[in-house]
Amino acid sequence: MQIALFVDAGYLYAQGSSLLIGQKQERMAINLTVDNVLGKLAEKAKEVAPSVRLLRIYWYDGLPRHGRLTNDHIAVAQAQDSKLRLGTINSEGAQKGVDSLIVTDLIDLARNNAISDALILSGDEDIRIGVQIAQTFGVRVHLLGIKPARGSQSLELMQEADTRHEWPEEVVREFMTVPNVQPVSEGEPGVSDDTNFETVVLEAAREFIRPHDESKREDFVRILNEAHGQIPPEIDRPMLAILRNRLGGDLDYEQRARYREIFADQLREAISS
Repeated sequence: MQIALFVDAGYLYAQGSSLLIGQKQERMAINLTVDNVLGKLAEKAKEVAPSVRLLRIYWYDGLPRHGRLTNDHIAVAQAQDSKLRLGTINSEGAQKGVDSLIVTDLIDLARNNAISDALILSGDEDIRIGVQIAQTFGVRVHLLGIKPARGSQSLELMQEADTRHEWPEEVVREFMTVPNVQPVSEGEPGVSDDTNFETVVLEAAREFIRPHDESKREDFVRILNEAHGQIPPEIDRPMLAILRNRLGGDLDYEQRARYREIFADQLREAISS
């Protein structure tokens, strides 16, 4: 029996720097010790599946527009028991093709009986279909998040996993630093971007809810409550598209979690008023 690890590097950098500094940082500001993080991943794999051997660590990232590997990419590619898998990065700086690579590899390994367990470090809902299919082949799926996992990972993805785990700050500090950026403290100036984000979400949520009659709103709230706060897909997908257009890009993990909290609150308000 073997376990494979699937690492969404975009999630690792974004959520790791957010945990350490208080907000997501650009890659150039982040120092990652690749050997240390690979070691921590192997340790976690041994913890979640102690009786199986490590197949390898798959590391997924976007290739920059200039087409050259970064130093971190080279370190991962040259490390033992690891395999670098690359999507692309578009003109807005968003990864493209990474989720599909994770899903494809996860399904292929499961179908070929190459793994009995999978450990996934990611938060994106798009990976959920790969988890579901791998489980039909008998693979146990373990989901690893970076604190706060519940705020940085899709609820739908978390619900599909067989086990869930979280890296706290002290673990992340063993492989990641953001040396030239001061941490953002609560209540300090400089939250205008977050304030603008919440304003945009509030306006979009109210515009979306307004045309629906009371019975439809009640149906949405019932589904919301039954799914423990999960936004119904028929709302979630169009809302994400609306916000992408208004904000000029895809929402990151923390923004998705915050949008869903705001929308749920507005939906419940709409039927209580």
